[in-house]
Amino acid sequence: MQGEREVVELHATFAALEEGLEILHRSVDQLRESSGRGADDIALIQFETALAEIGGNALGHSGTTANKPVEYVLRWNAHKVVAWIVDPGPAVNGAWVRDMPPPTSEAGRGLPLARSLLDELHYERVGGLNRWRLVKHL
Repeated sequence: MQGEREVVELHATFAALEEGLEILHRSVDQLRESSGRGADDIALIQFETALAEIGGNALGHSGTTANKPVEYVLRWNAHKVVAWIVDPGPAVNGAWVRDMPPPTSEAGRGLPLARSLLDELHYERVGGLNRWRLVKHL
């Protein structure tokens, strides 16, 4: 089991949706393994769901290429997991703080869902890049 103060960090870049989602899910599996948390750990299930939503949006809307990939960092210790996703897509503007759409809507649930599952979700646009920071206390 991971020590109280030990920090583990993973870095990745990816440009394709299938590859990116595989990397995101595999990184959470590594977190589970190194921390001794089980597949039924609610905090990690919530984090992984939010991570897939934000990562999927970054890949699906960004027009990433090998020259402009999504950058991903995952860092955790015994008490907290933090992910950073940086993508070259268009600005998100106010879409990331919208409320959950009505049940009849077929889109727009991902970001409100991610916000509800995380302890913190931060977004900023810097230098033509979207920068996301996801935080979940374990």
